[in-house]
Amino acid sequence: MNSSLLKLILFSCIIFQTSCDITFKRKVEKEKKAPVLIDEQLKSSKKVDENKNKKTEKYTNTFTNNDSELISSYYSDKTNSIIRKDMIMHTKVSKEQTKKLVVDEYVPRDIQVMPLPLKLNRKLSFLPLDKLRVQIGTRVILMNVKTRRILDVIKI
Repeated sequence: MNSSLLKLILFSCIIFQTSCDITFKRKVEKEKKAPVLIDEQLKSSKKVDENKNKKTEKYTNTFTNNDSELISSYYSDKTNSIIRKDMIMHTKVSKEQTKKLVVDEYVPRDIQVMPLPLKLNRKLSFLPLDKLRVQIGTRVILMNVKTRRILDVIKI
């Protein structure tokens, strides 16, 4: 009985495997492109350049006025004082290390950084992926993720 059950299972597996053998064929159609005039190409490239410039102007390397006000008000609020104290204690830095946290310098590898609370981060403006807001001690820093270069500092 065991061998017949085994044969049945193997047979059903083989049937299932062959029935599920689906091949997908992609139809390749040749696209016919009409000749494009040089003026049209120049116009389209100028539009792309203008869009790039708009995107880069949108994001600056400093905190916006609205962001700095939101950060200050969040940490000055009495309900968030416990969070603030915990974060400051968790990322405590010495006076020597604090002096190194200036604009256009780099965050040393021995200093621990902590992202801002999610509740606060959701209220702030959007940042590109290469920038990050972090808290180090009593400072909120806008930094480049890859290079750890400090772009702006707010004291809380």
